[in-house]
Amino acid sequence: MLVCGTHSGLYRLDGPHGDPVRVAACGRVREVVRSGDARIAATAEGLYRSTDGTDWHRLDGPDDPVSVLAGPETVLVGTGSVDVLRARPATDGDGWRFDPIGDLDAHPHGERWRDRAPGAAPSVRTLAVHPDDGVLAGLEPGGVYAFDGDFWRRYGRGVHDDVHDLRVLDGGAVVAATGSGLYRTDDGDLWYRLDTDFRDFWASYFREAVVRGDRLYAGANRWGPEAPSGVTLSGPADGDGFDADPVPAAEPAFVASWAVVDGTLVGGTLRVDEDGFAGGEPTPLVVRDDDAWRVGATLPAGATSLAT
Repeated sequence: MLVCGTHSGLYRLDGPHGDPVRVAACGRVREVVRSGDARIAATAEGLYRSTDGTDWHRLDGPDDPVSVLAGPETVLVGTGSVDVLRARPATDGDGWRFDPIGDLDAHPHGERWRDRAPGAAPSVRTLAVHPDDGVLAGLEPGGVYAFDGDFWRRYGRGVHDDVHDLRVLDGGAVVAATGSGLYRTDDGDLWYRLDTDFRDFWASYFREAVVRGDRLYAGANRWGPEAPSGVTLSGPADGDGFDADPVPAAEPAFVASWAVVDGTLVGGTLRVDEDGFAGGEPTPLVVRDDDAWRVGATLPAGATSLAT
């Protein structure tokens, strides 16, 4: 089963070539993840949860969830008000409780985030858990911050402010997909840019990265003379050189989200045109099959997040 978050709600498919069935009309989905045997989605209408991928109900939680991360024993939620919350079922069995992790919104850098944010509203766009450095939060805009158990601190220098996605690799390195470049840090101190090949100079807008096997995959939208068009970069997980492949879609699109379904890499795409992103337009899933990209099912709207 594949659950697809889109610009017009949640869809369920029986695999990347199945027929999409709308299971929740919840507006734009920010992120959907698997949480044990359940799935949790951060949407424009709040947090939703499902135990079967078909029947979804809203949780009594924050009104502005942007990101969600599910671990073995807990769920973390990032919000549009720059909070990171730990979500757990209430001990009395009645609903869920949401407790703040530190006070990220009160960080001394907050004024800078708000100065740079459209409409003065930064958000916690992505979350990750590092084996040594604890909870990581990627801000849009603001960079990356880590919680040390008492306070939030800036996590490294050199990453672009517009952070969309964080991935912790085996060994502790972290990859950040941003609005201008794909970055990596090996020590949480200094970030360096991975997409430096001149052939892909214009392919600089990234939404999400994923590791399958020993390879790192990331979809980017190409601006500049050849815009709009999508490109998929793939290479060793250490970032030592990428191959670039066009997205096999009939209309310009790029991969904005990833999932691995029964060992097969699947990307959810987002249409682009001369005026920018066209989230309301139908777009296909793309599937990595026999070392080539092929088209899968078509979603009624642009993909934002995928979960098995």
